[in-house]
Amino acid sequence: MVQNVYKIVSSFEANCPAKFVMKDGKKQKEVTIGIWNPEPDDRDDLYVCLFNPAEYETPGLNDWDDALDVFQMDDILTPDAYGQLQSALFDYEAHFEIALTEKDFSIHPTEILDDELKGESAKEQMRSNEKEQQFDMEM
Repeated sequence: MVQNVYKIVSSFEANCPAKFVMKDGKKQKEVTIGIWNPEPDDRDDLYVCLFNPAEYETPGLNDWDDALDVFQMDDILTPDAYGQLQSALFDYEAHFEIALTEKDFSIHPTEILDDELKGESAKEQMRSNEKEQQFDMEM
């Protein structure tokens, strides 16, 4: 059975110090989501913006933000995995990669991955619709 892969890697960007990377084992598609930290001194304000298919209806030009929900990383990861992430981000100044397994999550990671793959598809559809609208306007 092909397994999904989950990991967190450092990015060294000021407000987005890490990336949450998920790879679907069957489709071999990878999704990368920024882990945000707007206050670099606040170890407890680590969050991601995840796609919510229930909020996303018809693709449009300005509704993408409405399809995203904010989740604190300490709600997604177990306390041990969250502590490991905090330590990697705040206690060391080196590149890191944390491999995660399903037991490292408080919520099922396959659901997150499935929703994010739906989000990638919705983004592609939205871009396609925007190109069609631009083409129609030029005609």
